[in-house]
Amino acid sequence: MLKAALAFVSLLAGYVFISTWLATKYLIKREDSQKLYIRAAFWGLWLFLLALAFSFHHKDLIQSELGFLSATIESVPFEAKTEKIDSAFWILVLTVTLLIGLAGGYALNWITAFIVIPKKELLRLSINLVKGRQHHFLSDIYGHATRNAVKKAILVMNADLELILLRAMEENMPVSVTLGHGKVYVGLITGSIDPGDKRDMLRLLPLVSGYRKSEGLKITFTTSYISLYEICANDTALSHLDPGKFEIIFPYSEIKSINLFDINAYNAFQKTYNQSILQETDKPQ
Repeated sequence: MLKAALAFVSLLAGYVFISTWLATKYLIKREDSQKLYIRAAFWGLWLFLLALAFSFHHKDLIQSELGFLSATIESVPFEAKTEKIDSAFWILVLTVTLLIGLAGGYALNWITAFIVIPKKELLRLSINLVKGRQHHFLSDIYGHATRNAVKKAILVMNADLELILLRAMEENMPVSVTLGHGKVYVGLITGSIDPGDKRDMLRLLPLVSGYRKSEGLKITFTTSYISLYEICANDTALSHLDPGKFEIIFPYSEIKSINLFDINAYNAFQKTYNQSILQETDKPQ
């Protein structure tokens, strides 16, 4: 019975640990059950050894507690052949193993957050907190650990699409998305980027939209959502329509191509392209 408890609790602690530790949280979502089991068992073993070392080192300090626990479980058949096992000690080890599994991932996440956050950003958040301007101090710090873990997971998985989406979010740049039927949306990513999310859906706040011509596949923009947002903001009858009401969502499977989009670069290119076309047509034949 004790051996079964050792295996089960260690495996459970390992699974909880890898599910909460950001360094593994996103990786395990695309793993099959067999690999997930092996990963959980691996980390569960290390958590058990850490708990064993901790419990053995502090056994003398908590001898009275162990004695009380022993008195309450005398009826439990924890015996191995003819050798009596210190049941209270091993229950303590299992308890510590589970506690480390529950809290260890979050502890490592916070350590990572304070390591990866730029010092200037941490100082800015601290100053705003003192001035009463910062209401999400801890969540903003924790967010740096999340983004760092997502980026590493994307690189490990070689998830090219998510990498472009992550760059767009980090640089606050729009993306141009071409769907399979030729429709084109340019907008800001509003959904989270999770490389392990099997829903594979993209949420976008559109700025402009249009389509690609069948000949030459050149983009023709037909709708300006920016103008629509301005109309809604200035018209009291439409004030209830904030930009979030116009978000669109579509599955990754419908995306034919996606790229970062800079409106200034686009306009400059279009101007240069049109001038070159004019120069070509003015040349004598």
